[in-house]
Amino acid sequence: MTGMRVAQLLEQGKPLEVTTIERPTPGPKDVLVKVEAACLVPNSINVITKGPGPYFTLPELPCVFGLDAAGVIEAVGENVVGLKAGDRVYVDPHISCGNCKQCRKGRKDLCTWGCLRAYFGNGTPEGKAILKQYPIGSLSQYLLSPDANIAVIPPSIDINTAARFGYIGTSYAGLKKCGMGPGKTLVINGVTGTLGYAAVAIALGFGCTKILGIGRNKERLAEIEGMATKGRIVVRSTEDEGDLTQWIKEQTNGLGPDGLYDCLGNGGDAGGTSKLISSLKRGGRVALAAGGVAGDITHSYGEVMEQDVSVNGTLWFTSEEIDEAIELIGAGVIDFSFLQHKFFSLDEVNDAFKAVGDRPGGAINIIVQPQA
Repeated sequence: MTGMRVAQLLEQGKPLEVTTIERPTPGPKDVLVKVEAACLVPNSINVITKGPGPYFTLPELPCVFGLDAAGVIEAVGENVVGLKAGDRVYVDPHISCGNCKQCRKGRKDLCTWGCLRAYFGNGTPEGKAILKQYPIGSLSQYLLSPDANIAVIPPSIDINTAARFGYIGTSYAGLKKCGMGPGKTLVINGVTGTLGYAAVAIALGFGCTKILGIGRNKERLAEIEGMATKGRIVVRSTEDEGDLTQWIKEQTNGLGPDGLYDCLGNGGDAGGTSKLISSLKRGGRVALAAGGVAGDITHSYGEVMEQDVSVNGTLWFTSEEIDEAIELIGAGVIDFSFLQHKFFSLDEVNDAFKAVGDRPGGAINIIVQPQA
């Protein structure tokens, strides 16, 4: 047996255990990747501690846990073309069936059978099927992936930044749903988190002329404001006094913003999101990203009709979108040089979870290095 070291989740809410299992062999359309960087994000804590919810199902335990990974191709299956050993790659963990109507039109993120490998599937019986096929997550020295989920990364992109592409891609897709581009104004609710920092960088790259960031931590808000020339990013703390919607109107010459990207973390209040939606200009677009907000969004039929506002959910991204993001990041159009990487070995995996659980802010990139 050729072994490899992995971090397994044996019981919900318990620390992961590092052990050795057999290294997998790629099937005809599989790619075996040597994992150099595995990214941990705050939602990782929620998944391993809180268990399944109404909208998602977890893999069977024990599970080799972990979401996003970047590394180098070790081997490819006999029917794989266009990829080869030695390629530097990002492994997209969202695996879909490939043949349903959504997949066939390029929306694999809407696949009924889709799942985030070794993380969670959607909350239907179908959501469990593919979880069983690819049970090894990123917290391992090697993992298997369908070749369709492999994105080659250029030399200009750091491998640790590539390991963050799950959350970067989610924000990229969200801002496209918001219709962002040159001359647009965007509100980001939850701006100091993992998705929020990514959204700021992407909005700047898209050419948004004004970004209004709402968050809690004033030190991080000041850091975000400094990511662009003075006045292009304006921030506000949730602890600030005064009416939030009035502040937004003042910042947008009374018109309201073009878009709202709401990526508020777990425990947020949907009532605040409702107020932000009401602040949009006519024809404004909304993308709801994080999924941890409590409560309902309530708007009158007449308001939605009159204002012609579009509200979208966004959970992940398409293959086309992550390819676009990689091109723009690789060319320096979208800049993620602000990321501060914090490294942990596989043996330190539970320390890494503690670090991400301490909510260090979206500029901190918690990386587990399985080869260290």
